[in-house]
Amino acid sequence: RSFLLPPAFLRPSQLLLPKRPNNSMSRGRGYKVLIDGLPDQASWQDLKDFAREYGCPPPRYTDVRYGEGVLEFDSSRDADDAIRKLDGRRIRPGRGARHDYPPTRIKAYDEDEGRSSRKRSASSSRSRSRGRDRRRGRDDRRDRDRSRDRDRDRRDRSRDDRDDDRKERDRRRRDDSDDDDDRRRRDDDRDDRDRRDDDRDRDRDDEKKDKDDDDDRRRD
Repeated sequence: RSFLLPPAFLRPSQLLLPKRPNNSMSRGRGYKVLIDGLPDQASWQDLKDFAREYGCPPPRYTDVRYGEGVLEFDSSRDADDAIRKLDGRRIRPGRGARHDYPPTRIKAYDEDEGRSSRKRSASSSRSRSRGRDRRRGRDDRRDRDRSRDRDRDRRDRSRDDRDDDRKERDRRRRDDSDDDDDRRRRDDDRDDRDRRDDDRDRDRDDEKKDKDDDDDRRRD
C-alpha cells in the first residue's frame, strides 16, 4: 500500500495515520486477563503468539501498553484457563519480530484481582509514603539535634581552648614574674654581699692605718 505525502501546510496532529491492525473484533464486555512484567520492547503480536504457544483459547482482544498487557476472552472459563497456563511463564519475541529481548517471566491475573491489587498497592504506597515522611521527619530532627550538639561541642571546645590558652599565658606571666623576682633577689643579695665585703675591707684598712699611726707615735 502506498501513501501520498501530506501537504506542507498540515500540522502533524492533522495527519490521518493508519491504525494498528487489530487481531480480533471490536472490544466488548469480555473477561480480561492482565499481564504484568512485560519488557518495554514487547508488542501485542508477541503477547498473542505467547498465548498461542502455551495453548490458551484465542483472545478476542490483545493490547500492550507501557509494560502491561491485556488479553480479553468471551468467557470466564477461557480467562481462568489463560491465567493458569500463562502465569509465571517466560515471554520471548514472537515469530518474525524485528526486536529482541531476553525471555522474561510475567504475572497473569484477572481484572478484579488487578484492581484490588492496585488499590492495595496504592494504599500501601500511601502508607509507605507516610512512613517515609515520618521517618524523614524524625531523621531531619535527629540530624538537626546532632548538628546543634556538634555546634555546641565545637563552641565548648573552642571556649575551653581559649580558657586553656588564657591560663597558660597567665602561668607563663607568673613564671616570668617569679623569675624576675628571683633575679632581683639574687641581685640584691649580691649587692649586699659586695657592700659587706667593702665595709669589711674598709674596716680592715682603718684598723691597719690606726695601728701604723700608733707605731709611728711610739717610735717618736
